[in-house]
Amino acid sequence: MKLKFLVKAISTGLLVGSTAMASAADYDLTMASTTPVASPWGKTLTSFQSLVKQYTDDQVNINASFGGALGNDTQLLQKAQLGSTVQGAQSSGANLGSVVHAFKSFDVPYIIKNIETSNKLFYPYGTLGGEAVDELQSLMAKKNLRLLYVMPFEFRGILTTGKKVQTPADMKGLKIRVTPSEVERSMITELGSGATTLGISEVYTALQTGTVDGLAIPPATAVAFGLHEVAGNMNLLNFQPHGSFMTVNARTWNKLPQDLQMKVQRAADDAVKQNAAFFEIELTNALEKFKEQGVNVITPTSAEQDTFTAIIQAPTTKIATKDFNKDEKHFFETLKSTLDNI
Repeated sequence: MKLKFLVKAISTGLLVGSTAMASAADYDLTMASTTPVASPWGKTLTSFQSLVKQYTDDQVNINASFGGALGNDTQLLQKAQLGSTVQGAQSSGANLGSVVHAFKSFDVPYIIKNIETSNKLFYPYGTLGGEAVDELQSLMAKKNLRLLYVMPFEFRGILTTGKKVQTPADMKGLKIRVTPSEVERSMITELGSGATTLGISEVYTALQTGTVDGLAIPPATAVAFGLHEVAGNMNLLNFQPHGSFMTVNARTWNKLPQDLQMKVQRAADDAVKQNAAFFEIELTNALEKFKEQGVNVITPTSAEQDTFTAIIQAPTTKIATKDFNKDEKHFFETLKSTLDNI
């Protein structure tokens, strides 16, 4: 008997804001994202959808939903855990950390310093795996989730409207927008800045009016929200990793025969490889838009980054890991050991 996990629209039978392939597949899975279909994240999901169809010879069908049509990040992750209407969801590490605490490890400043390191961590042999990933999968399974693929990491720099930030001392007295993340708030306050929690949709006006002087944000995300238009400086400190992870409901995954699991995983691995260049292009284009706007783009030296590391890494690590249980602490040690050897 076929397994069907489809969200039905009343009149058309198609997912709103999605690409649904007509199919007589044995297994139908809905995979959802809040990102636009034309974004690098959306393109990766679209490639995954096509490759699954090809590799499984139409036995597995992926219905891809984009732009938050089925909910926001938190809602999609919750739905993926339940597995009834959505079987897979793209989520940030910060969002996943509220469910699988081990993901808070990726919030620690400078724990991952560049895209190459993140790729080697999750894809050490060109496929998703390795000791750290295996431990992470075990922790996710307890929450009825499985890691399917990891997109190239972004990294937060410091965007300011007026004062140029090149040293930790330059951060003193600035009013910096933060997310609800405890780790991010600690990072900002340790540098001597005041932390103001705002939603991303509020930031443009807050920068214009001087409610805040800046924020920690990846360049491409800043451009997506038009923040380059009100920025004066963008320091590419890369001091906090920002990962994006595609998860799948563990029970749904386990219902797939092993041969189909292997084919779907190969499709996921190949989708990431095929679209990696789009993330680099997105970053390059974002930096060009900053420069076109007259924003001062600063590339710090390793020594300058080290001065920030010395101040923020230890206290934020303590906060990120404070609620870890024995298995989560073991994962954190495995993660650090793996990264030390990359």
